[in-house]
Amino acid sequence: MSNWKFVQIGLILSALLVGTVAAEDDSSPGDLPPGFDVAVTIIDVNLIEGEWVEIANSGMAVQDFTFWELIDEGNNTYEFPDGFVLVPEAKVKVHSRVGNDTATDLYWGFEESVWNEGETATLLDASGESISEYSV
Repeated sequence: MSNWKFVQIGLILSALLVGTVAAEDDSSPGDLPPGFDVAVTIIDVNLIEGEWVEIANSGMAVQDFTFWELIDEGNNTYEFPDGFVLVPEAKVKVHSRVGNDTATDLYWGFEESVWNEGETATLLDASGESISEYSV
């Protein structure tokens, strides 16, 4: 048998193996491949100018915030809208007050201040794991 036949057989077996591995992959579209860095952090909390918490995605992948929460020490909980995503290098401000949501500004809907000096803002992912904390 010529070397070319061995190469062809090797390519066919490789294709079958890759297809089998892909068929066994039970990841969802929101899952990140190994090696990607999820880097979502609270980067600022402003208590003076409208009261907001700013969150940034400095990672390399789009982050889906469905079922994510932002909480304070008084257990006030902001639930991110279903399907809200933050693309790489993007930021969003979560305002405590009433307003209309956009891609860069989300509104909690409180009539008064939520955050207190010395308190910690905590960002939880969909599984309830703390992703980032920021002391006010």
